[in-house]
Order: sequence, then structure tokens, then C-alpha cells
Amino acid sequence: MAAYYTSQAYDAPASHVWSILTDFASWPRWFPGVSAIRFEGNGTPGHGTQLVALGDSPDVWTRWEIVDWTEPHRLLCEHIDSNSRMSDQVQAAYLQFELIDDPDGCTVEVEIGADGHGIVGDFFVGMTLGSEVRRMLPRIIDAFSDYVVARSAETA
Repeated sequence: MAAYYTSQAYDAPASHVWSILTDFASWPRWFPGVSAIRFEGNGTPGHGTQLVALGDSPDVWTRWEIVDWTEPHRLLCEHIDSNSRMSDQVQAAYLQFELIDDPDGCTVEVEIGADGHGIVGDFFVGMTLGSEVRRMLPRIIDAFSDYVVARSAETA
């Protein structure tokens, strides 16, 4: 499985950053290509909840399931299905946020991984999706950091 990773330190405890991260209604403000998030099932975020991320185009969606909700340290979502153009080549994918407390605040680690269907799918994931994810990860962490600062200023 191809996996891509980045991290960022924050001057706030993991519990504070977690509350911002798990405010799914705010994801369109900082997650590239997401215009809205909606819940399927019981509507309460947590282990087993399915999230549908709507893309920039209103007819594009991706469904994820939260498979690990360890508050305030880990949010792990696995890809279920999508109608995006690249989904036919992806066999499995995940998005993970790990929040690690340290004496000065916390560090957020973001990891995105994917496996392709067969040789063509692996090539697609490695070359096409991989380069897209490598460009997207810094945008995610930078936009999230800006959002954390803004939200922290609001509550100060």
C-alpha cells in the first residue's frame, strides 16, 4: 500500500485540536476538494459512522467509514466507495489523523494511503494519485493549521 504522511506541531493540547478536527461541518474550510460532509447512519460521529464527502462538483461524492475513533488521539477513516473518476482503480484507501500530546501542545500527523486494483491500479495509485496526494498533504496541513489558529483566537 502506498502511504503519504505529513505532520505539524501546535501550541494547544490534543483535546483542543481534536474538537476542531472532528467538527466535520468545518472540513470544507480547510480540506481541499470537499464542499460538505454529511453523516449516514445514526448521525453521530464515532466508530462505525459513515461520512459522505461531497466534492467541489455537487454530483461527486466519496463515502468513508470511521474505523477508529480514539478521542482525542486518532481518527481513522477507510474508503468505502465513490463516484469520482479515480475510484475504479483504487482497491482500498484510508485517511488517518493522529494527535500526539507533548509538553508544548501536540503534534498532528496526517497519513493517506491507497492500494490499487492489480498492476494498472497500483501504477495509477503510485504515479497519479500519489503525486496528487503529495501536493495535497501540505495544503491540508497548512489550511488546517490556519483554521486551528483562527478557531483558537475565537475561543481565547
